[in-house]
Amino acid sequence: MRNRSLPYFAAFLVYFLLVAGLFYPVVFEGKVLSSPDSVSPMATSIALDAVYEETGRYPLWQPWSFSGMPTVEAFTYLNGLYYPGVAAGWLQIKGLFLQLLHLVFAGLGGYVLLRRFGLYHLAAFLGGAAFMLTPYMVTMFVYGHGSQLMTAAYMPWVIWAALRVLDNMRPSDMGLLALLAGFQLQRGHVQIAYYTWMLLFLLIVLGVAAGSFPAAVRIRKTVMVFVSLGIAVLISSVIYLPVLEYTPFSVRGAGSGGGAAYDYATMWSMHPLEYVTYLLPGAVGFGGMTYWGSMPFTDYPNYAGFLVLLLAATGCLSRQVGSKKTFTWFLAGGTLLMVFLAFGKYFSPVYDLFYHFVPFFSRFRVPSMALIAVSLNLSLLAGFGLHTIMQGVGEKGRLVVKAGALILAVITIVFLLAEKPFEQFLHSVFPAPGFDNPELAGLVDQVRWDQFKDSFFLLVFFGGAFAALVWLRAKKAVTVTLFGMIVVLLSIADLLLVDRQIVYPSQSSLRSSRLVTGEYLDRAFSGDEVTAFLVGEPGLFRIYPVGPLFGENKFSVFGIHSSGGYHPAKLQVYDEMLRRSGNLSNIDLLRMLNVRYIISPAHLDHPALEPVHDGELRLVSGPVPVRVYRLQNAMERAWFVGKVKAVDEGRYDELLTESLDISRQALVEGAPWNGSKPFGQASVLSIEAAPEKIIVSVQAESEAFLVLSEVFYPLRWKTTIDGSEQKVYKVNGLLRGVVIPPGEHQVETCFDRSSFENGRKLSLSALAIGLLLVLTGFSFPGRGSRGK
Repeated sequence: MRNRSLPYFAAFLVYFLLVAGLFYPVVFEGKVLSSPDSVSPMATSIALDAVYEETGRYPLWQPWSFSGMPTVEAFTYLNGLYYPGVAAGWLQIKGLFLQLLHLVFAGLGGYVLLRRFGLYHLAAFLGGAAFMLTPYMVTMFVYGHGSQLMTAAYMPWVIWAALRVLDNMRPSDMGLLALLAGFQLQRGHVQIAYYTWMLLFLLIVLGVAAGSFPAAVRIRKTVMVFVSLGIAVLISSVIYLPVLEYTPFSVRGAGSGGGAAYDYATMWSMHPLEYVTYLLPGAVGFGGMTYWGSMPFTDYPNYAGFLVLLLAATGCLSRQVGSKKTFTWFLAGGTLLMVFLAFGKYFSPVYDLFYHFVPFFSRFRVPSMALIAVSLNLSLLAGFGLHTIMQGVGEKGRLVVKAGALILAVITIVFLLAEKPFEQFLHSVFPAPGFDNPELAGLVDQVRWDQFKDSFFLLVFFGGAFAALVWLRAKKAVTVTLFGMIVVLLSIADLLLVDRQIVYPSQSSLRSSRLVTGEYLDRAFSGDEVTAFLVGEPGLFRIYPVGPLFGENKFSVFGIHSSGGYHPAKLQVYDEMLRRSGNLSNIDLLRMLNVRYIISPAHLDHPALEPVHDGELRLVSGPVPVRVYRLQNAMERAWFVGKVKAVDEGRYDELLTESLDISRQALVEGAPWNGSKPFGQASVLSIEAAPEKIIVSVQAESEAFLVLSEVFYPLRWKTTIDGSEQKVYKVNGLLRGVVIPPGEHQVETCFDRSSFENGRKLSLSALAIGLLLVLTGFSFPGRGSRGK
């Protein structure tokens, strides 16, 4: 047993050393990441941690961004619901270290999966390493998309577990698949999990169809896999039960059928010409301001390694037998499918078919994200390719190597002879950078050319080295082991050269490193002159950060409620108002949202704005001098109006044109009356606010109408008057309103946690079932492996 386990331990150790070496400053020097997608959720998490510690209940609503929005339902603050992460936290493995551990886990998954097919250890190791070090995975870590990285890390493991179920049909393997697929879903990036399940369905079709099994066995295999996946869904129900209910209210559910609108969903489509980056990572600019491809922007090239690509082609075209043949067909078919899906709007027939007809697919954006599955499949095929060459190179292989080397030599000579004309041609093709400085624009174009040229010479070097190695292997001038080791080292070096440009960009690349000291972030999240002023102001109010400050989430750390923020899955009703109002560029809208202070880095000249404080706002990007303005006649968090007009859905011209007196009038959807209705006088006696509960004490002389400056979200927020549930109206297209009977009353608005709590019960029950199934393996031992 120890000898069988030793190669797996050795693979894990080498993967760990590779990751630790690539991210040495993070592992050994305490450096952290400062990209916006790293820092923004960090600020929100600090605030939510404080709420969790104070209340003892998992926070489901955060009032500090976009005037309030859900947490779990919008895939925010999920770490405490990811069971492996919770367990790792008991061992003090958290944050960036947990993400890096998942990177190692991804590599080990590729290794374990390929060893199941009996591949040489070096070939299996290469497959895992190539997936672990693909620039996509590295970029997700560096730029703050840890959920993507950790979700993708499960992809080879889920496929491995599914193969075990199909091969062995044992309850213990069903439990293993249920746990792995369930944990992948829990990690919270549903789009990558969805791509994994697409691959699984393809694997089931090929695996069941290709085998010569009786019909009853085929049915049993299929049922066992789907039962396992059903348990996995239940394990993740603590997240996805609330999420599915939230989707129609989210900006991502704005399209037909509850999906994202087509233009929004296809923004990051991969243009067919951009696939050249799989050969030349710098072909369309490496990322940042030098990028000149078809997507809005990107921070990395879609590159899997040139040697990996050559080996993957070898693995795909080589003659495999039995289960290896079926699996390579699966990898090739899955790669082709994902490539077509990544085209998105640039080759719409395949994408449109899925967008319009496949359940839930329309809820995703960034079609190019499907390329993570391409990276996995190419890495695994590369393992098969290396295994094939290590077994021997035949006459046909020698001819291919000769032809490939000749073509590479000819291309290189032509490039060297025509370098200047080709450079001039590319300069004419480069689009103009988005700034007016001609000197800087010229510098950007020069960097683009340098990146293209450097990528070409790297391709020549690694291609030539690979051809020489294969030729030596064909002549048996090198041993199998030495050949395999050199190819693995060259393949890893190829990937690391690109990865290092992502982690440690050179000054000449016009990109900056995202690594900063922990103390730097601590200072950025600490109090400053502006936050101190705002925290010291009494009462409930919101702020409106102007311009580049609008997406700043730092204010949440100090409990400051903002009308701005940063989140891709905000409430649709709020996003619609942002869009229609030019990002709330309307004084009455700001008053309506209980905005008392406006924070601006530039001078503002408006009669309703009074400068009250100048100070420095300390951000991750550096200190920013700002001026704080007080908005005159700002509304409180709740008030009464004397006239309420019933309107059709979306008809708010009076509000947007500032012809509505919001302090006395309101526009209401779904009212049981027509036209305008007068209401009596009333007053707000007191307001008590917590993240998931607001209590308003009121006194009404006659029937009155209360407006609460909180975002309308009827799915979760329920309102009672003296304990009796009331109908809540949508007011002014965004807020909540309720009819108050005469007298003194207590109006209580609470967030409904029932869906979350029901999901948690289901999740824990399914987890127990999965664990019990795994434990049956101790009673029914058996190796069940194809590997040798």
